[in-house]
Order: sequence, then C-alpha cells, then structure tokens
Amino acid sequence: MRHELVLLGLIAAWTPQAALAQRPPEPTPTAIVLRPAAEPRPALKYRLVPERSSLVPGNAAIFYHRAIQLALDRRMRFAAEDRVEGGARTETVDEQIANWVSGPIAKLPRQEARKQLDAFEAVLREIELGAARSTCDWELDQRQEGYSLLLPEIQEMRSLARLVALRSKLAILDGKPDEAMHWIEIGLVMGRHVSDGPNVIQALVGVAIDFVALRCLDDLIQVPGAPNLFWALADAPRPFIDMRHALEGERHLIDKELPGLNELDEGPWSLDRARRFADELQRKLFALTSSEPIGMEDSGTANEMAGLVRRLGIAAMSAKIYPEAKKALITQGRPAVDVEAMPVIQVAVLYSVQEYQRLLDEAYKWIHVPYWQSYDKVDHSIQRSADQKLANPLLAMFQTLIPGLNAVRLAAIRLDRQLDALQCIEAIRLYAAAHGGTLPPSLEVLQDAPAPIDPLTGKLFSYSVDGDSATLSAPLPPGGPNHPNYALRYVLKLAR
Repeated sequence: MRHELVLLGLIAAWTPQAALAQRPPEPTPTAIVLRPAAEPRPALKYRLVPERSSLVPGNAAIFYHRAIQLALDRRMRFAAEDRVEGGARTETVDEQIANWVSGPIAKLPRQEARKQLDAFEAVLREIELGAARSTCDWELDQRQEGYSLLLPEIQEMRSLARLVALRSKLAILDGKPDEAMHWIEIGLVMGRHVSDGPNVIQALVGVAIDFVALRCLDDLIQVPGAPNLFWALADAPRPFIDMRHALEGERHLIDKELPGLNELDEGPWSLDRARRFADELQRKLFALTSSEPIGMEDSGTANEMAGLVRRLGIAAMSAKIYPEAKKALITQGRPAVDVEAMPVIQVAVLYSVQEYQRLLDEAYKWIHVPYWQSYDKVDHSIQRSADQKLANPLLAMFQTLIPGLNAVRLAAIRLDRQLDALQCIEAIRLYAAAHGGTLPPSLEVLQDAPAPIDPLTGKLFSYSVDGDSATLSAPLPPGGPNHPNYALRYVLKLAR
C-alpha cells in the first residue's frame, strides 16, 4: 500500500469540532494509584532519552532492519506451527502480544508472556543496539519516488515497539523499576528514530510508538518504590517528536511525483512536449486522487476510453483557466510574446502551481506557532469555497494532495500533552512526599516542581481535589476532532 493512502485515510477521519453540534462523550478516565515519591538522587538519574555523550556512533536503522528481519523469521516459524481449533484460526503471536500490551498490566499472564518474549531475545538485542546509536538515517531523503514510495519497514517498527513494551511491563511486574525504565527509554527513542524522515507517515508511526511507551510509564509510576520522574519529564525534548523533517519532505513530494512541474517556467514548450506532460499529469493526478495504483498502464478498450476522458478533463480544465492564467503570468513580468507562445496546458499548470505554492506557504508559515494561537489559521489558509474550486479545478486537484496539517501536527502535540500531564502527576507525587502524603490544593502551589502548561490550550491543566483523590484533565483541543480520545482525564487516588 502506498504510504500516502494510509496518511490520507488518517486525515479523512479528521472532523472539525465546529462541524459537530453533538457534545462528545467524556473520555474514559485513566485511574492512577498515587504513591508519594521524592526526587531521585541525582535528580537526573533517569531520562526519557539518553544524553548524546552516551550514544555510540552509528546508524540505528541498520540494527532496526536486522531486528525486523529476525522478527519476521521468528513469526514465520510460529505461523508454521499455527493450527485451527474448532474451525477457528488461533490467535497469532503478534496479535497475542498486541493484546497483552494494550490490556491492563494486572491481567498480563507473566509466565506465558515471558515464554513468548524469550523467542524474540535476539530481536530485542538488535533494538537495544539501535536505540543506543547516535543517528538514525532511513536513507529516504534522496529517493525519487513521491507518494508511491513503499514504507514496509516503518510499519513493521510498530511490532518491534510492542515487544519492547512487553519487556517493560514484565520488568514492572517483577519489581525492577530501573530495568523497566531502561526499556521505556528504548521505546521512546524508537519512536523518535522512526519519525526522523521525509514522510508524514513516519512521524505519525513514531508518535504511535511513543504512545505505547507512555502507557508503560503510566504503569511504572504506580508500583511501590517507583522513582519520581518529574525531572526526567521536564528534561525531555519539546516537541518530543519534531515534525519539521517530515512536513518539509511532504511539502516537496509532488515535485518528485511530477518532475515536469520544475520545467514549466523554462520557456515555451513544443506541442509534443506539452502533450507528453499532459498525459503524465493526468495519469498521476488521477491515480493520486482516486487511489488507482501509480504505474498501472491502461490496457483494453475500457481503459483506453477512461484515459481519453481523463486527458480531455485536463485539457478542459486548462482551457477554462487559460485566460486568467495568461493575464497573471504577463502581469508578473513575463514577455507577452513568450506567454502566448506557450501551449495552453503549460500556461494553466504553471499558474496553478504558483497558486498552489502560495497557498501552501500561507499554511506552512503557521505550523510552528503555538497550536492555540494558530489552529484556526493553518487549515483556513488552504480551504477554498466550491466557487473557487470551480474557478480553478487544476488548483483544486493539487490541493487534495496537501495533508490536513492541523491533524498531522495535533498528533505530535497530543504526545507532548501526555508527557506534560505525566509531569503534573509526578509534581503532585513530589508535593505529597514533602507534605505528609497530602494532595496539593491546586496546581498553582507547585513551586519547587511547577506544573507545565497544556501545549494545546496554553493554560494549566484542570485540577480538582476531593478528599484523598483528585482529577487532572484537559479539554478537547480547539478546532480539533469532536472525539473523546482527544481529551484527557486522569483520576488520581492516594495509595493507602
């Protein structure tokens, strides 16, 4: 499957909150048994990512590729032993591990899980070696494929992350918090490594991997003797996953998919060159906007007719906007004689691409401004009315290739919100340790270990106390989906 189809499916699920009148159900609260704990000595004994000075020179991707191959080999061996019982397929090892990792830690069958994990010991060793490396280069920046680039290794990293999470959970159950923290750190580093590439899908998979690791952190901080991780969380990078590399790469994918776009402004084309460009443009645009596999050649009368219809469509769209496009290019300072010598499609597409790049800049210039100050600016910059789309259908087709930028960056900021919420919980544990096991009356009183700001609202998290329990919550992000998964709610109860 093309990586972009996965991305477009994710973006398609994005529904602006303002578009839905119905109030969403409350998020399922995460219950935390709160155990007072002072800060470790030294304060930065634990970290979520290793210090650069402790890393080994080398490329982590090499070790991850080895781990993937070993895991696939191991899975094939298990598959050969699979059997059907009572007419139903038995659960695969991968499915079993996924269920264990996503389920409550108290229900994890330790002995069975340990037996399964032992079979992946060599895989975990390669992962551990990879996470200790100073760089992670997937060698994707210079690939010439655009939206058609396959990324199977990135998707397989999800399975590796579940193995790491299972190792973390077993260490927690065994009463080994330092070992658990070691594997949680590895899981978080994996997410950051996966995200470091020129494709948004990489960043989204990296975020998903780190959420798996953070669920282990939820479990760890509740066990007796668990270290306080306030300063480890405060010291973590923000943003934890930086979308710059991915968004920059995504911005230029269309140039790789349609290299002829870079030649539009090189003087008048011949009619033959324009015809070849039109054929390629209609093939790629139709494939990208209709999920037809790129590279599939038309064959048979029906396909030939479909190709003719699409060519006529591109020609009709070009003819429709040609007068406006020609006027705009001349106004920009191009000699009228040169513009008039260009084929219609060259003029129309050159003008549309310039408009596309202008609109893209209007959106991209906001994406690194704090979310609460810019969420209404980003998508608004590239939204166009039906009349505007009809006025320039070529531009409208190019715009369908722009990912929902707010949806993409919200994924990463939600991860930061989760980290900040955990930092608040650890600040509360510090306060309780210093005040006889009592809860702070408000987040404002946390001075020695101040509560962080919610990165989606720019305000403190909501916090209320009721006896020996408290609630820490955050609302749906402004402009975000009307879905409870996008809100946050922790119920904290002091251990007795």
